[in-house]
Amino acid sequence: MPLHFRHEVIDPDPPGSEHDIVLLTDLTGNGLPDIIIGSKRGDYNLMWYENPGWQRHFIANAPDLEAGGVVHDVNRDGRPDIIAGQQWGHKDLYWFECPPNPRDLWTKRLIENRFEKYHDQALGDIDCDGEPELVFVSQRSRVLAYHDLPDDPTVEPWPQDCFHLIAEGIEDTEGLVTCDVDADGRNELLAGPSIYKLSNCPGGEWHAKHFAPGFTQTRVAAADLTGDGQLDIVLAEGESNPARLAICSPPLYEPKLLKTDLFHPHSLAIADFDLDGKPDIFVAEMGLGQNPNPRGYILRNLGDGQFEETEIWHGIPTHEAKVADLNADGRPDIVGKPYNPERHIDVWWNEA
Repeated sequence: MPLHFRHEVIDPDPPGSEHDIVLLTDLTGNGLPDIIIGSKRGDYNLMWYENPGWQRHFIANAPDLEAGGVVHDVNRDGRPDIIAGQQWGHKDLYWFECPPNPRDLWTKRLIENRFEKYHDQALGDIDCDGEPELVFVSQRSRVLAYHDLPDDPTVEPWPQDCFHLIAEGIEDTEGLVTCDVDADGRNELLAGPSIYKLSNCPGGEWHAKHFAPGFTQTRVAAADLTGDGQLDIVLAEGESNPARLAICSPPLYEPKLLKTDLFHPHSLAIADFDLDGKPDIFVAEMGLGQNPNPRGYILRNLGDGQFEETEIWHGIPTHEAKVADLNADGRPDIVGKPYNPERHIDVWWNEA
């Protein structure tokens, strides 16, 4: 099946600048994912676009938001909330409480204010207590840690006994995924090119397996790409030029290079774009005013660890792009936006 994506600019002039965050979730209950955008600059710099129609609504004023973010029902009221943190030079990690009508302004609540630059958060049960934890990495403070969600998450900041340190003194890590890497029935944590695992669960000490030396500031994704029933790990050097894209398969997770000529590929996702039953890899480049021809690619999964590269666009920069079926036609679509200096919000409709 040939791949074809139709590009649509849903907002040619979004408020703010240095747009960092893209999150997709159904805020209205109509079964269609809405688009959440956050930026470093501007008033009411956290906003969302209602699907269908893409009417823009403001969420909150939260200056200096950093890339990453995650959606989770923090207060267990059945509505999706947002977790996001601040950039370099700032120390706040927030959750934003979704009101009964998500078109109203949301309440900003403080989780943590001891660390600096929260690039990436993830939710998952990583300590075997049957409840999801909020995992975060603080790049500036070189800390990897998690919080148990308190019984009353409106307490500001969250209680100290909810905090747990995983590692400190870490390298400039990006990319967080919670998943059962080794199929032992319990989740591990992927943090950049490292796997963190508890020696005993619950309890025990955290141990790190660093499997891709030399890869830094990576975007991370995981899926069974080779069809052997085990998860493979995909890394993209999101802050590098030239940058590498690699698949790392068990048991050794030695990187197998898929591309070596990318420009700041800060968008990485895995989905079955061609609907052949095998997960494919999506990766796309930034522009940053330096790359005149930023590209988006899908590496189609041919099976047995083989991939066929398809360029699905060129000339449009994107950053932190995410994938979801936006119109319920069964095909994964793509949402993205540039970081800087261009400003627009983009959808690529999968019309394979």
